[in-house]
Amino acid sequence: MQYFNEIGYLWMIIFIMISAGIAKDNRFFDPLYHYIKKVFKSNRSVLVIISAIGGMLPIHGRVTVSAGLIDTMAHKDGPRRQKMGIVDYLATHHYYMWSPIEKTVILPMAAMGITYTAWVQMIWPFLAGSFLFIGWYIYTQVEEQDIVITETLGDIGNVFKYIIPMFLSIVNYILTDNYYLSFGALALYYMVMSKTWKVIHYINWQVIFIVGVVIVLSNYLKSNEEYYQSLIIGSTIDPSTLVGMSIITCIGFLSSFIMGSSGKFIAFAILLSQIFGSEYFLWFFAVDYVGYLISPSHKCLLIGNRYFGTPFLTYYRVLGLWSFVLLLVGFFLTF
Repeated sequence: MQYFNEIGYLWMIIFIMISAGIAKDNRFFDPLYHYIKKVFKSNRSVLVIISAIGGMLPIHGRVTVSAGLIDTMAHKDGPRRQKMGIVDYLATHHYYMWSPIEKTVILPMAAMGITYTAWVQMIWPFLAGSFLFIGWYIYTQVEEQDIVITETLGDIGNVFKYIIPMFLSIVNYILTDNYYLSFGALALYYMVMSKTWKVIHYINWQVIFIVGVVIVLSNYLKSNEEYYQSLIIGSTIDPSTLVGMSIITCIGFLSSFIMGSSGKFIAFAILLSQIFGSEYFLWFFAVDYVGYLISPSHKCLLIGNRYFGTPFLTYYRVLGLWSFVLLLVGFFLTF
């Protein structure tokens, strides 16, 4: 059943591509962007606020919704547009460290028997490092002209006709987890209101195909997770030695790297800490999280690569820096 749910996720991507394409061509969000820019005097501030909204949505497929929002202000020029893929990825992946409804937070809280407050007190250095890094990237690597914000106010009525329905569709998805009644309805509404009936060109079929392949391969790999767990459980490695900890670190990293799943990376971090000592949990968390972030079976990388044309090398350069920050924090907190 989970497999079919994930394949159905491709429909959500299609609906959002159509909605974002129509909104961008018809400048539906101009009043909102113009107002934010008027208040904060910066295109980058608009990007920060909109990406933060998309990045904090408590929904499956957050990266796709965020991509749709960011796409409405993304430059058509290749190099400028590619940066938006990085922003979308960074904005949607700090969520796994702090959201009280995400399994990457719930599972370790349950395993360690701690409260959410205690979890935040434990994890805040990772959050601080991540937010500083994300802020550094947006305000030093993204230029004002990389973001397309119109200088005209536009029709204020668009707020009620187009912007509020978009937020209502997101709220509906949060409450129902039904992308047909949420983003499917939004796409249809935008088509009717804009009288746009030819929408096939808004769909990037490469994205759909590649994400579909990744979902199939990822589920195949996940079906063999017991093998990796038995490999770890059967280990007699001594974590107190440099060689032992290096081996354990590699096992955790490679397991998360292969699986490319948020649920699997936190499961491995918990498993390793239960076997080798809870005092190493934050190190295992950092290592396994990094493996998940850069995993080739992580569909968020593929979405940004195809949606914004962001090269994988560019992704890995930036994610490599973020990973270094996370590992550095984990190292100093643990050893």
